[in-house]
Amino acid sequence: VKLAAGVNPGQGLGIEIIATLQLVLCVLATTDKRRTDVSGSAPLAIGLSVALGHLLAIDYTGCSINPARSFGSALVTTRFADHWVFWVGPMLGGACAALIYDFILAPRSSEITDRMKVWTTGNVEEYDLDADDSRVEMKPK
Repeated sequence: VKLAAGVNPGQGLGIEIIATLQLVLCVLATTDKRRTDVSGSAPLAIGLSVALGHLLAIDYTGCSINPARSFGSALVTTRFADHWVFWVGPMLGGACAALIYDFILAPRSSEITDRMKVWTTGNVEEYDLDADDSRVEMKPK
């Protein structure tokens, strides 16, 4: 996988971030067990998301969206020019998608302090929430 002619590493990085972000958001949204409004086929939605990413990005970056795929191709062809783009882009895109989904699109609780506790210690479903006074304590079940 290599960048197309006329695409600099910064542009390639942006394209990889966006392509991976939309894929990971689709995976998170269609496989979230907390959502009851999802109908249809999750594998179909994820497959269409992969297809969308490839249709939009393949002409510019080869549409990696998976560092392992890029590494295998680079290893076989021994072409590692701008290879960091195909590692950093998907990692940043995936991390941004997870943060956007968990903190903006489908937060597990309404308070930012509660969300930070969940983010650092685990899923809210694994804890009993006891509200004493104005504080929320998270105790293991």
